[in-house]
Amino acid sequence: MTKPTFLPQEATEDQRRAIMERTYAAGQAQGAIITPATREVYERYVRGECTLEQAAEQAMSIYPLPEK
Repeated sequence: MTKPTFLPQEATEDQRRAIMERTYAAGQAQGAIITPATREVYERYVRGECTLEQAAEQAMSIYPLPEK
């Protein structure tokens, strides 16, 4: 597996953690429920194991959209 590439503003684990803390706060302010499963997916991003896009894709797959 190829090591993910990060933008300068998300280059360090501390920067990625700060990004996720702001993201969680914004989501919760809008009524989102951040589950432990979702946090674990995004923790992989914080640790530098995947990109934010990959983490978001995986997190969205945990909770499928309702059928119309």
